[in-house]
Amino acid sequence: MDSFEKKIIKAAKEYVYQILGNDSSGHDYYHSIRVYNTALKIAKNYSVKTFVLALAAILHDLDDYKISENTNHVEEFLDKYRLLDKSEIQDIINNMSFSAHLKGKTVNTIEGKIVQDANRLDALGAVGIARCFTYSGFKNRPMYKGQKDDDSSISHFYQKLFKLPELMNTTEAKEMALERVKFMNEFLKNFYNEWE
Repeated sequence: MDSFEKKIIKAAKEYVYQILGNDSSGHDYYHSIRVYNTALKIAKNYSVKTFVLALAAILHDLDDYKISENTNHVEEFLDKYRLLDKSEIQDIINNMSFSAHLKGKTVNTIEGKIVQDANRLDALGAVGIARCFTYSGFKNRPMYKGQKDDDSSISHFYQKLFKLPELMNTTEAKEMALERVKFMNEFLKNFYNEWE
């Protein structure tokens, strides 16, 4: 990336921190930075537009309906800098979520596929477990109700999180996802033992 692009990336991080720095849903500034770092790590093995990938990763949760009433943060930021890659970045953000997947939407660029993988990876492993319970607290959902198909945090593992490895786009993400799921299964084993 050139110096102008690096300046925009820095500004994007600061912008996300202003809006999501105190988020308590698990979709906070630190989540965005982890997605950004993971996406860059995966991208080393591919020919990508690093600037597009980086901005999509950093900005991806700003307008998430689950946490934000304002759905124009991304557009406002991209318009401020008159970025030529605006539509490509917005296309990634608008089509990468699990809920978008359930509606049949897909990301079509390698940049989008990598950012999607990085975002899904952050829902797995130790951080994924922490984020699951954080979001459930944010939504006033119970921890566990004894079933795998109710509205509890534990049910979310089965309803969404354990489905993510098979949805990964890149080989690197699939390998990382399977490793993180192993840890989650060990956690559940201990959880059930302690619950009883």
